[in-house]
Amino acid sequence: MASAFALSCAQRGERTLLIELNVKDKVSSLFGAQHVGTEIVEVDENLYAVNITPAAAMEEYALMILKVKLIYRAVFENRVVRSFLRVIPGLNELVMLGKAYFHVMETNAQGKPVWDKVIIDAPATGHGIFFLQIPSVITSVVGSGLMFDEARRIEELLQDSERTALALVTLPEEMPVNETLMLRDVIRDKLKMPIGCVIANAVYRPLFDDNESAWLDEASKAAEAARAAEAGSVNASLGGLIEAGRFRAGRVRLQQHYIARLEAELDLPMLRVPYYFMDRMSFAIIHEMAADLERQLGPGAPNKSNLTKSVG
Repeated sequence: MASAFALSCAQRGERTLLIELNVKDKVSSLFGAQHVGTEIVEVDENLYAVNITPAAAMEEYALMILKVKLIYRAVFENRVVRSFLRVIPGLNELVMLGKAYFHVMETNAQGKPVWDKVIIDAPATGHGIFFLQIPSVITSVVGSGLMFDEARRIEELLQDSERTALALVTLPEEMPVNETLMLRDVIRDKLKMPIGCVIANAVYRPLFDDNESAWLDEASKAAEAARAAEAGSVNASLGGLIEAGRFRAGRVRLQQHYIARLEAELDLPMLRVPYYFMDRMSFAIIHEMAADLERQLGPGAPNKSNLTKSVG
């Protein structure tokens, strides 16, 4: 989803940076590009990607402060110092957020922003909450100093509705919807971060109208009655098609129920991304998803929100 949204921004003419956070690279396979590591690489026109790791972010941050690589190696590659840094709670998350913050604020020689959009593929709910609340935790327990200043700047960016928006991505099913509602509450009440929209992913396209769904139910009942009375039988292939059709219609109704619940309980623009019946994700699908998101978020679209102007 992050890749699709990033591609839609890039195709709109925005210079876009897509950030992965210390994960096995997926972006390169989706775009047929070179491996995405800790150095920024171009994966499509106007679209760049980087995979931020704690070690690389720490090195870059330390070099920004110490200026000389020899001093960095003497201090940060020391075995005792490395062991100490590994046990500081939240430090890895803070330096990765700091690296993302740097790119949001990055300017060129003319003083203009390097990136029109910076998109972070954030961790799943539990780790994501921990990740995003690290700056506020640090500012609440550390009263001053370099770490406090860095955390405060990041916290201000995360809470700035003019520059930042979270997109909540969910499946239209009971447990994911419950988790999404819980996440909204935490974001609103504790993190104080702006939310741009909610995206319902893997939504089944309706194949049957109400009359056709009713016909499938009647056909299934008739076939069952015939089998029970041994009065006849239904061709196995036809029977399988009828039940497959009923399953699809029931799945659509169930998903629509949870989408309606999200719309009722979240005062947010709702985007829908269809289910793609493919063995694996490919650039063609990402391209189609990007076009779908653009139709829903582009100028004049009913779901247009702050997400279209946000940096994260």
